[in-house]
Amino acid sequence: MEIAWKALPVSERMDGVERRLCEIEPLVAEALAQVRLARQGQKLPQYLTQRLTSLEYELSNALPKLRNKVKSVREAIPKDALEAERKRLPQVELGL
Repeated sequence: MEIAWKALPVSERMDGVERRLCEIEPLVAEALAQVRLARQGQKLPQYLTQRLTSLEYELSNALPKLRNKVKSVREAIPKDALEAERKRLPQVELGL
């Protein structure tokens, strides 16, 4: 199927997004650990523990949600168009 846009650059950008997500994974884990430590405080009021619990939930799910979004983008790229662009790539680079 012929498409009016280039599939390969989108796919390559998703590779970059995935690399960035891998890079921030340790930072998110560190933030999550800090939130869990904050929740261990003695006799915190419920309004605070609720907010900390919500923050912990959001941090725990942030990377999986983002990875699912990247996966969704990849699945929306027509496979045949992507393969065709990859096959033409060496010829373009060689000037053929």
